[in-house]
Amino acid sequence: MLEVAIDRDSVHAGDDLESHATSITLDPSATLRALIKVIQGMGYLPGINGGKATWIICSSGKPIGVLAQQWPEPKLTTPPESIVDQYFGNTEPRLLFRYWCQADPDQVFLQLKAGNEPPSRF
Repeated sequence: MLEVAIDRDSVHAGDDLESHATSITLDPSATLRALIKVIQGMGYLPGINGGKATWIICSSGKPIGVLAQQWPEPKLTTPPESIVDQYFGNTEPRLLFRYWCQADPDQVFLQLKAGNEPPSRF
């Protein structure tokens, strides 16, 4: 089994009273798509009133995709069928979800996929 550390930004001032850091354990042969699906299924990311939260998924400080509250599944800049154990290689398996407010997730993804900075979150 492989332990993956996960953390996320706070979504409002009262949301930062406790750490959001946790970890999940999954089969090392699982795909990145399966890893994100497990995180979505555990209710780790809070839902935002209005249903349009945008999250940038980061690994090793670099964005690897976008998860939007209104999307059924995330869009990744790296192949979603990558095997988790191979993807993380010799680095500590860790994901950070950066809250990008209600920015248009399609625009955020297009910018990240092109290797650019994401558009303003406001």
